Amino acid sequence: MPTKVATFLAHALAMENEAADRYEELADTMEVHNNPDVAELFRQMSEFSRHHAASVAERTVPHEMPALKSWQYRWNSLEPPEVGAVEGTHYRMTPYHALSFALDNERRGRDFYAARAKDGETAEIRRLAAEMAKEEEEHVQELERWITSIPRPDSDWADDPDDAVVAD
Repeated sequence: MPTKVATFLAHALAMENEAADRYEELADTMEVHNNPDVAELFRQMSEFSRHHAASVAERTVPHEMPALKSWQYRWNSLEPPEVGAVEGTHYRMTPYHALSFALDNERRGRDFYAARAKDGETAEIRRLAAEMAKEEEEHVQELERWITSIPRPDSDWADDPDDAVVAD
């Protein structure tokens, strides 16, 4: 039977994999809308999430991992904390928006782990969660540095003089 630590690690692994998948979906969407700069940023974010998932996967090695169904995950939101809602995106978003989106995701991931580091059910969960919160904080700081080098978009960034029209 999986331990509480294994269940915690299953959540961490799912969160990182889901984040990577969401970034890939967003990259594909941005390519369809001819927004290659943002597509490339989302692909980079996906790779970062995949690397973090690999790091989490290494921690699972000594554990019998549970095969959780989607409804068995316990998040503090509808989706894993590090998975941004597609409603927070726009096909004309700029690199600044993409980095802001990723920064919000990393902050939620950090906060999720920080909460488990404080109130985790076992000392091992608290220790692992503290390590992961620290890693997420490093990601937050890196994105905060990165975003300062990106120009802020004009207020009319979402205006599209050639909106799509669908004829029924």
